[in-house]
Amino acid sequence: MRLKIIKLWVIIASLVFVSTEFLSALDFLTPFWIRLFWASVLGTALYGSFATKTQRTSLFTSFLAPVRTFRQLPRSYRILVVVSTIFVILPLFFLAIYAPPNNVDSINYHLTRVVCWLQNHNVKHYPTFHVQQLYHNVMSEYLLLHVLALSGTDYFLNLVQWSAMIGTVFGIGLISKELGFSLQNQVIVGVLQLSLPIGILEASTTQNDYVATFFFISFLYFGLKILDNFTWNNASWMILSLAWGGFTKYPIFFYAFPYCLWIGFQLLKKQGLKVTFSLFCAAFLCLILVFMPFFWRNYQLFNNILSPSFGHPLFVENIATERHGLLYTLSNAVKNTGLHLGLPNSAWNAQIDNLITHVHQLIGISINDSLISLDIYRTQFVIQEDMSGNFLMFISCILASIWLLFQKGHSKFKGILICTIIGFLIFCTAAKFQLWSSRTHMPLFAQGVILVGLFLSKLPKNRKVSISFLFVLAALPYVINNFNKPLIPIRYASKYLLGYIPRHLCVSIEDQESSYQNVLGTAYDFEKREPCFPLKANPTYSERRDIVAKLGDLGYYQKENEHIFKHSREHYFFITDKEYPSTYSEFTALVKLIPQATQTVGLLFNKKLGFYHYWSILNRQLPSTWEMKYVLCHKEYLALPNASRIFAYEYVFCDDERLIDKYMSKDDIAAIYRTKSLVLLHLKRPSSKYYFITQ
Repeated sequence: MRLKIIKLWVIIASLVFVSTEFLSALDFLTPFWIRLFWASVLGTALYGSFATKTQRTSLFTSFLAPVRTFRQLPRSYRILVVVSTIFVILPLFFLAIYAPPNNVDSINYHLTRVVCWLQNHNVKHYPTFHVQQLYHNVMSEYLLLHVLALSGTDYFLNLVQWSAMIGTVFGIGLISKELGFSLQNQVIVGVLQLSLPIGILEASTTQNDYVATFFFISFLYFGLKILDNFTWNNASWMILSLAWGGFTKYPIFFYAFPYCLWIGFQLLKKQGLKVTFSLFCAAFLCLILVFMPFFWRNYQLFNNILSPSFGHPLFVENIATERHGLLYTLSNAVKNTGLHLGLPNSAWNAQIDNLITHVHQLIGISINDSLISLDIYRTQFVIQEDMSGNFLMFISCILASIWLLFQKGHSKFKGILICTIIGFLIFCTAAKFQLWSSRTHMPLFAQGVILVGLFLSKLPKNRKVSISFLFVLAALPYVINNFNKPLIPIRYASKYLLGYIPRHLCVSIEDQESSYQNVLGTAYDFEKREPCFPLKANPTYSERRDIVAKLGDLGYYQKENEHIFKHSREHYFFITDKEYPSTYSEFTALVKLIPQATQTVGLLFNKKLGFYHYWSILNRQLPSTWEMKYVLCHKEYLALPNASRIFAYEYVFCDDERLIDKYMSKDDIAAIYRTKSLVLLHLKRPSSKYYFITQ
């Protein structure tokens, strides 16, 4: 059953890709045609499944198999599965449906690009204010596109990552089975993967890291199978999994590369040059076919298959490292390791900071060298979807790896360990350090879980079950205390109890700095900005609790007392905004001024990047054919076919009133409605004009 689910995931991804590119080429990428496509697929699948009595019996038996397997487990393992389901899987399933997709990246590009594709009826590039919507990998968004088109609602979008979590757990179980684990130990490994903190936080988002991790684990499973017994069937599943993983996120190729070498050398030795070369050609051809349309769209706009290069008018970032060498790789490896060492203790985090700084002094590399880093390094503990660490699992992986090195045999496990280390070093060599890279490390931890599972398998039954329960217990704060979608409002209370204060005080509104300085001037250095105000010293526990209380009185922890039942679902689209909660009430007030028959709304943005949350709320009251698009962009976009599509807008949202004076004529404006963070313009007559960004 696990294998069927994994193959079903890969098949669905393949169908999604083929149908998306085909319908896009015809400009037929609409909910109607997507629903028609899947209706035909479902009809064909149902006919194939129930065509004969034997097939019906086989299908029924497959669904009963997990129940029989569960009954075979010892009582303590059944309890472990039930507890994990009740306290991790089901709450995350509820959050995935009930909570809106409100992650910053989801709003800025994951979902906004999906809306633009549906509006344009294709996945070709389009005028945008946020160019990353165009060149970041797209497989996960293709899946989101189909879910949104089929359901007509965003209630099910987060389930893509939740399903990827379940698929990864099954995949890890299958890998452990392939490596000789008993059924009980397969359960242990699955629970370890399920309890990964950053994975728990990602599972109720529309990010793409768990989707990428699933495809990587699927690639690894089929790759390990052909090491012992090569078949073209398993090789085909392996190739497809690698293609969809890389098409979701490029770092999957970094982690997969050492396995490709391992598998290639083994096949060369066992199967000969003909089979090995044929497999290489098949994989290369598959990757070319998958990436060619996407690369061609990039090349047409950027003159580069990946992204705009330095000097191009649309260039905004360079994620690839610009200096290479052993010491630079070591620098990034140390900093990426530090992402998982944070604890809710300011003194501990300061010590880790000092340690990592000292390491850089020894190797003679600047810790924040901009040629190998995008962010200023700091050790932190956060429960947040973009950058949470995995302290307990990281320590467990290190201990299990050291233990494995002193064991005889276990050649495949040692091979996995070597490939994991090489993949991590490739990542640190190729990609600049970022504070949110912990989510990009998920494939590393999925491999590490296998090694920890081996170590635990050697322990007595009661001890390894108890340790597994400990991992589940440690995972609970990440289930109930997600900053974007908190189930229970305990964040402020837990910080007060632990005396956990921010080492850098960030005050978003400048006119509030004086009040903060008056109250906390003895604790924080308001003469320095890094870019926030650093602590002057390490306060005692009682002093830290006092600081937490003062910050609470100043409203610093306003968001910490939120829970998803406190306000309406759409309210929490805005929880990551700096001006929350006022931004929600401001926007909904402006929405009431837009007539329900309105067909088009333009966006004149200078600060905000994505618009999915605005679109989602407006979509409930405007006609099904309405559109929302950017009207401020670079002139280079005008060469795109999608720029010539008719888009005559009568209303415009603006996030900076200075843009109105800079780009628009007051003679064209019928009315201006202002709030603190947004402006709504009503034009005298519909306009199809684009405004071009100038220096």
